[in-house]
Parts: sequence; structure tokens; C-alpha cells
Amino acid sequence: MKRRMRLAAAVIVFTYVCSLVYPGGAVYASDGANGFDGAGISSGETAGRDAVDFQEYTFITGSPVLLKGSLVVTRSDRAGNMTSVYAYRLSNAARNIQLTREISYTTVSTLKDGGQTVTETSLAREPSEKIVVGAQTYTLRRMDFSRTSLIDAKPAVSYYSGNTWYRKQYEAGGGGVTSASGNIMTVEATGQYYGFDQAWGSAYVEDTQYMLEYTQSASGAGDGAARELWSGTADVKRSQTVITELRYVENEPQAISFRGGFLETRRSDGVLEYNARLPEFDSSGMAMERLRRYTDSAQVTTFPSIKRLVSPDLRQIRAHWAEESVSKLYGLEIYKTRPSEFSPDQYITRGKFAAALSAAAPPVPEDQSVRRGRAARPRGRAAAAPAPSFNDVPAGHEYFSQIEDVYARGIMFPIDKNEFAPNQKVRVADAAVAFVRALGLEAVASGHGAVTEFADDAGIPEYARDALYVAQKIGLLRGDERGNINPLKEVTDAEAAVMIVRFVEYMMKDLKLDYRDYIINF
Repeated sequence: MKRRMRLAAAVIVFTYVCSLVYPGGAVYASDGANGFDGAGISSGETAGRDAVDFQEYTFITGSPVLLKGSLVVTRSDRAGNMTSVYAYRLSNAARNIQLTREISYTTVSTLKDGGQTVTETSLAREPSEKIVVGAQTYTLRRMDFSRTSLIDAKPAVSYYSGNTWYRKQYEAGGGGVTSASGNIMTVEATGQYYGFDQAWGSAYVEDTQYMLEYTQSASGAGDGAARELWSGTADVKRSQTVITELRYVENEPQAISFRGGFLETRRSDGVLEYNARLPEFDSSGMAMERLRRYTDSAQVTTFPSIKRLVSPDLRQIRAHWAEESVSKLYGLEIYKTRPSEFSPDQYITRGKFAAALSAAAPPVPEDQSVRRGRAARPRGRAAAAPAPSFNDVPAGHEYFSQIEDVYARGIMFPIDKNEFAPNQKVRVADAAVAFVRALGLEAVASGHGAVTEFADDAGIPEYARDALYVAQKIGLLRGDERGNINPLKEVTDAEAAVMIVRFVEYMMKDLKLDYRDYIINF
């Protein structure tokens, strides 16, 4: 016997995560930027615009329908308490569907011992949502919601992971009068999400399971008991990544002062993938016992932002095997010394390496779209400059600020209590330790005594063993033609340039692979 119902209302509205703006107009993905319920993809926030283009799927007609429109996000932060308001205006003219939704959340962040932060998000007030499909209207009557995350801020990357649960109940009515039917559509969602934010690129991925139940009201059933008319499930996976790429552009004219230069391109990619099992409907619009599987995916790529980088004059290393890497570092202004003074065979010092890492692994940029309370203006004299941390790096040292920065963020440490040794040469093992500290991935190692695949693993000093294990595992450092890493070898400026470029490109592109490509099959 068929379970039957008029094809009325399966309301599944999944929200996605959009991009955030940081200085320079670029974008990065962030937890909760588009709200915490739904399955949509946005164009990403753009400097100077309050609204973003937004799309999401609804299954209200029994098959996927794409709704398009706008989302306005307003967020403010007061003493660590974030208030976020999301206003959606979406429609599909061909299917005669309009959706309006406004939800406000409050997020409380608590810094824990050890430096990690726990966030808890709840509804700030009763949300409003209405979906009109022709003569039918579906009105949100109740929403229960809870969301939490753990944020682990490292020197150059902020990682987070969290969980979401919510239940929405819609009342369905005909002819625009919600009390005409009184049937209830319940959507319950349970999800887990992961992500990271950093200066060169970001990622957000989420996997959410939805359970849907459409019930006839007790009054409509005729026997005084509510009755389930049909139920279904959906598994939705979504990601938002921001990728930065560098491409060399050769100048066509010969009579020009520079041969060409690198072009920096930054774009935001959104991917949505779902599998749903919903009832089939007969020719009269009645639900049957048999469930039908729906699967599809969508992708949106924002219009890229582009920026030309400075083009250094490096004629002294033309055709050198490290020329491209050195040119990239000068173009990105990670290397700031005079290009004509660059000597590829000179050994890089700890001071110069610290200066390069300070620029290559900057702190996580602050979200510029959040309105923040005004900080109290200090009275009296301006605060004095901080005292030097090391006896051998006075305030007038050429790398003073950069050395203080990498020390304060835990990327590099002194050789003893009061000396940084800025003129000491950097070894391969030292570089690996600094790279892994900057990424905050020390815990990827299996523990003390990790064994690498390098042929000279036995020669790795104990302090660098875990770091070299991680650096090899994630592809930061590779062995020579014999498989050796040569951990105690002193690093030349040319070799350091190749290492630092590989580190930057890992942050630009490769780090997101663990997030998007292993969760989204796209």
C-alpha cells in the first residue's frame, strides 16, 4: 500500500560558508560567514559591497531546485562576543519559489589554558523564515540550534574544527494562509566541519547529515493522532577554499627596462556535493513508498583578484637553477635587500632567515568585515618601544623587528637565554624546525623517535627529528638524488630561496588538499 500525500513540502535549506575580506581586498574562507544552516554557495564578500550573490538548493518540489539571490551579513564583536545577522532573499522565477530568511546568532569565545579557544554559538533571538511555492507557504515555527568549535591558533595558521546540530519545524499552508493545513515539516541536521585561515589561502569543509520528516497534523488526520506522511535523508558535503597562485608574465617588447614579472592571482572556489533519498511521487502528486536517490554537485569560482609583483633586476644569477625562486621572493617582498647584492652561494644567516620567515609566514589576518568595539584611547605619552629580547640584536639591528616577531610567535628561538646569534649560519635541520613551527604541525609527527624515509635518517639530530618527519610527510623538503636530506648541511641563499618558496606555495595551494580533496570528491 502506498503512503500518499499531496506533493507539498520537503524543505531542506542548507547554508554554506562564504569568503571574508582581509586587507588588500582579497578573500578567505571562514567558519560561519554565511550562517550555520543551509546548502548554498556564495560569491564571497567584496570590499565596498554589503550583499553577496548567493545560491542554495531546496528540495521543496520533491526534486532539487536552485534558488538564487542575495545575502547580507552583518557582524559585530564586543569583548569577544560576536553577534551575526544573516538576511537572505532568494528565488527561482521558473518554479515560482521565493525564500526570505533572517537569523541572528551569538557566539561566545573562551580562551582556554594552552592557548586554544572554544566557541559556542546559539540563537540570539527567534529567527524568521518563509518559503512560498506558488499558492503554498511554509513558515518556520520553531528552530533549536547549537554549534561549537575548537580553534587552535598557531604562528602562521589558525586551525579549527567543530560540530553543529539544529532542528527546524515548518508549518505548511495553502493559499498563503499557514493555518489552512497545519502540516509540519521537520528538518534535523548534524554536521562536523574543519578549516583553517592564514594569509596565503584558507579552507572550510563540512559534512552534514539531514533527516526529514513530513507529518500530517492531528486535526488533519481525522483521528486525532499526528501521522507521518513521508521521510527522507540527505548527506551534504561542501567546501570553500581560497587559492593564491603565481604565474610569470613575459614582456613582449624588447626595448623595456624589465623582462617580465610574476602575476599573483587569488580566487575563491566553492564546491557543493549532495546525496539525497526522497520519496517518489505519482502523477497526482502523491508520495509513494519507494525512495528515489538524488545526487549532484555544483561549483562556483569567484572572479579572481590579480596583482603584479615587483620585478627585480637579478642579472647576476640569470639562468641559475634558483633564479625563479629568488625572483618570486623579491616579487613577494619576502626578500627586501637590494637584488643586485644577492649572492646565491653565500650562506644564509639566522638573522636573514628570520626576516624572510617573518614575511613568508605572517600572522593570520583579522577579518575586516567584523565591526568591532572601539578600543580605549591611551592617555599620556605613547608607549615606549619594547626592550630588545637579545643582547646581540639591539633595537638598531637591520633585522630587529623581524627577529622579535618570529621569537614572539614561537617560530625561531635563541641559541641560549640571551643570544639569538643573527650571524650564525642556518642548517637544513634548523630550517625544517622553523617551517613546521610556523605551520603548527608538530603534532603530525608520531612522537619522539619518528623515523623518516631519508637515506641518512640516522644522522638527523634529535631536536629536528619530528620536524623533518613532518616536512617530508607534507612535501616541504625532499632528499637529494641519493635520498639524503643532509640535516647538518649549512644552507646557501639559493637553497634557502627554494625552501622558502616551497613553504609559501604549500600554504598557498597544498595545505587545502587535506581539507577539500579528501572530503569532496570533485
